Amino acid sequence: MDAPPPSRPRRAALRAVLVTAVVTGAIAGCAPAVSRPPAAAQPTPVPTLEFLAAHVIPSVRPDSVADRARLFGSVSGLARDARTGRYLAVIDDRQPARVAWLDVSFAGGALAVTPLSVMAIVPGPGMDERRVTGADLEGVAALPDGTFVATEEGHRSTGAPGQPPAGEWPVALLSLSPQMVVTGMHEWPPSFDLGPDRGGIRDNQGAEALTRTPDGRLIAGLEQPRHADLPATRRNGRPFGGGRGGPGRLVEFVADGKAWRARRQWVFPIAPTPVREGFDAICDDGENGLTELLALDDWNLLALERACLVSPATRVVRNTALISHVSLQGAEDVSAVESLAGGRWRGATKTLILDVDSLIPHLPPSLANLDNFEAMAFGPELPDGSRTLLVVSDDNFRATQQTVFLLFRIRGQGSGSRDQGSGSRDQGSGIREQGAGGRDQGSGTRDQGPGDQGPGSREQGVTPPASGFLPPDP
Repeated sequence: MDAPPPSRPRRAALRAVLVTAVVTGAIAGCAPAVSRPPAAAQPTPVPTLEFLAAHVIPSVRPDSVADRARLFGSVSGLARDARTGRYLAVIDDRQPARVAWLDVSFAGGALAVTPLSVMAIVPGPGMDERRVTGADLEGVAALPDGTFVATEEGHRSTGAPGQPPAGEWPVALLSLSPQMVVTGMHEWPPSFDLGPDRGGIRDNQGAEALTRTPDGRLIAGLEQPRHADLPATRRNGRPFGGGRGGPGRLVEFVADGKAWRARRQWVFPIAPTPVREGFDAICDDGENGLTELLALDDWNLLALERACLVSPATRVVRNTALISHVSLQGAEDVSAVESLAGGRWRGATKTLILDVDSLIPHLPPSLANLDNFEAMAFGPELPDGSRTLLVVSDDNFRATQQTVFLLFRIRGQGSGSRDQGSGSRDQGSGIREQGAGGRDQGSGTRDQGPGDQGPGSREQGVTPPASGFLPPDP
């Protein structure tokens, strides 16, 4: 059923301030030989988010694998190239592994997102071609020299039609040149090997999140706990933890010449899967999990968690999304701890600042059940110097889903030196859409989005999406 028509743009931007929970744990740990987070004696100011605008791009269903490789969609990570001002999006489709370049702007209360090109990543000298072309790219971070680092989540392929050849892709960090040549592949510690027999990561539920701190470190995050940290059963052939959340891990990487080396690890408390009326089942691979991190400073992050729920009666799918502030102050290094099961660990402090459900009345009807939000990046700077946050969904090339960009002003900690608080100029609600969604109901997995709104949906001023994008000239 369609949601009520969206309200007219409000003169005052919606204030999304929902500080509702703080989560921590406790353990003693090892003192690393690198800079330490400050003690947690002084509470870290928690930022708030003010919703400014939305931009929606409908999914385009590919006619073939070759067509699919040229299309924009399935965005799982986003980072801004400071040299050009453009955004690099990683695509987690694996057919082949590829990225997209985007222009993003915000003016007159409207958010504009323009996909520019899609290009495959290619192996450089000495790189394993199979691991590059079939990589499951999930997170990406931009470096000051114009290069990038992306995560391979860690997955297995059965070799099914349209998928990479059968095999295993271990979790890794990939160094990318500005031309999207893979120049380095950086392995994780053996404790993050795939599979329950190794106590490592769950298949396709591993290194989902990645960010770079201002002091130059990388922090990656697991979507779900390692098998040794919280054992998972199997349901419909997929790992399943019962939706109870658990101890995830954040992993710090530091530069060592041209390599990235894993150092400290911190416990990240993954929230239990939210409950929503009428959506009583969890999609396959749909438990609430960490999908993105964004460093506000060296020790404070934003974290994005999302889940996929399904109605057993109608098979309509609904997503949830939670944005939290994460402080590493006082968190203990657990890199030497083989298993977190059954212990109490002093982990990162997590404070919920936004349940994206609160925005549904201010979004287009096609987002009444939200979408599969997986990426975050800093957005365009506002005229008063305030930083903004972009939150982006992964449409998985399904007609029931869309690529959704949400823009927020960041207020408080890490918001920029010229943030003047609530008295700043109104930006309006700024919702903008391109095109309209289709009818395919999908397969009911975590990748599926909300059900089709049908021909009666009320999007206005639509523009057909582009049919595809060619790689730029070398």
